[in-house]
Amino acid sequence: MASDARALIHDLDYSQDPVEECYRRGWTDGMPVAPPTVEKVNQMLDYVGLSPGDVLGEVPVRRRVLTAEQAAANCVMAGCLPEYFPIVLAAMKALFEHDPNCIHEISAVTNSTGIMLLVNGPIRKNIDLNCTDNLFSPGYRANSTIGRAIRLIFINVFEQRPGVLDRGCMGSLTKYSVCFGEDEEDSPWEPYHVTQGFVADQSTVTVAAIQDVEMFGNRYGTTGESLMDSIVEGMASHGLAIYFGRGIKWFWVVGHWHAEMLNRLGWTRPLMQEYIQERSYRTRAQLKGLGYIKGEVVVQDETERVYAAQAAEDILIVKAGGNSGIYSNLIMNYYGVEATTVPIVNPKS
Repeated sequence: MASDARALIHDLDYSQDPVEECYRRGWTDGMPVAPPTVEKVNQMLDYVGLSPGDVLGEVPVRRRVLTAEQAAANCVMAGCLPEYFPIVLAAMKALFEHDPNCIHEISAVTNSTGIMLLVNGPIRKNIDLNCTDNLFSPGYRANSTIGRAIRLIFINVFEQRPGVLDRGCMGSLTKYSVCFGEDEEDSPWEPYHVTQGFVADQSTVTVAAIQDVEMFGNRYGTTGESLMDSIVEGMASHGLAIYFGRGIKWFWVVGHWHAEMLNRLGWTRPLMQEYIQERSYRTRAQLKGLGYIKGEVVVQDETERVYAAQAAEDILIVKAGGNSGIYSNLIMNYYGVEATTVPIVNPKS
């Protein structure tokens, strides 16, 4: 499907600053953007072999479509190289296929949901995507700009601007960019995308709506149980426990030293998933007392368990992070977009 609608071309004279003009037109996320020149947008499109009017998807509730030209322009503004464009296209494809209206929902919700992109396969190395040191920090162009491109598409194509259609109450830094790769080379377990039915030499992106990343520093534990109990406590005391019992998933991003210890002690992925799932719960009485469940406490509430994850396989384990400390991260996969893994189609590979 193609659209006849084309992006407008704005001619600037020598006195106009292109970056400031992008600000004036409201095209930014608050940070400066790279002006989307015709040449750079065409370079993006040529790299993936798309025509400007090719429709990538539609959000029915907004009566808006996303064209290849729009996606390319926002990638340019985010600072992406053409080599990153296939990941952005795959991520948007995952969102459209999951539920196109979720693109509106995940910004309209008041709990300030972000988007996580987990990249697997050879493309990580091809584009120098960070999988290790300072995993969730600035410093790598690919990590910063790929996630940012998704947010700029949300803002500039679907009008998800703060206070307008982005109704997050407290907001979240995850709305800038949470894009990282799995450290497959140093992992004791098979890559995450292999657990989802892909082969190891395929490149994939996993897209998920998330809440804020939380770090755990189990520095002095000497057993796998001690380490996992700290994750259990984090899950069971999560500030959005209102969603317990609704089939949400969790990403446990296991740091290097934690992964090494768990593997040395014989903990496999399935055993880790089972251990954590069985212990991550609050009683219904506790959740009512904390205001996460409505109603007065009744006798049976004292013993009825409400699990953070309904099943062991809802705990998604990924190895990533630097070899510089005894840390792991926990991320709630808010059910607006359940973790969805799709292949990355790279025409240049």
